[in-house]
Amino acid sequence: MAKQELSENICYIAGLLSKSSRKEKSMIAIDTGISEIRERFVQIAVGDLGIMPEKIIVGSGSPGSVRFYHSRVSKRLLDIADREAFIFKARNRFSGNYVAGMFDIAGHYSHSIEIRHVMPKDALMLENLGIHTRGDKIMNISSFMSLISGFSVLAEIVTQKRGRM
Repeated sequence: MAKQELSENICYIAGLLSKSSRKEKSMIAIDTGISEIRERFVQIAVGDLGIMPEKIIVGSGSPGSVRFYHSRVSKRLLDIADREAFIFKARNRFSGNYVAGMFDIAGHYSHSIEIRHVMPKDALMLENLGIHTRGDKIMNISSFMSLISGFSVLAEIVTQKRGRM
């Protein structure tokens, strides 16, 4: 990946990576049971990050895992995640995609909406965007959903479920 401007898709992948566990420094990986998230991850990896399709490993380890190795891309995405509170200060398509990536990989919905393992830097960034948290729980759901609407696969699923209730 050549040095490039931030794009919405790169922000989404950085959001996914910020909440994904990693075993190796150069590994970019997700593990999810939602096929639409895996498909979007692969599309962005190939289209925006320039990863060759044959370099993407699908389903090795667990059925929902997708990963590839690229040290330069990994470093850039981790830099975005480390500086999230400074980069994502305004409610726009970039911050919406980043938070959508976080929610798609670590989000949970039952009676409330949560993002698992919210760190202090995540809480600060979310607060700067007008999203209030208490631990992992999102306190102002409508504001949160309006930020990630149209960017998050999981938010679409939640919206459909809430509509049926």
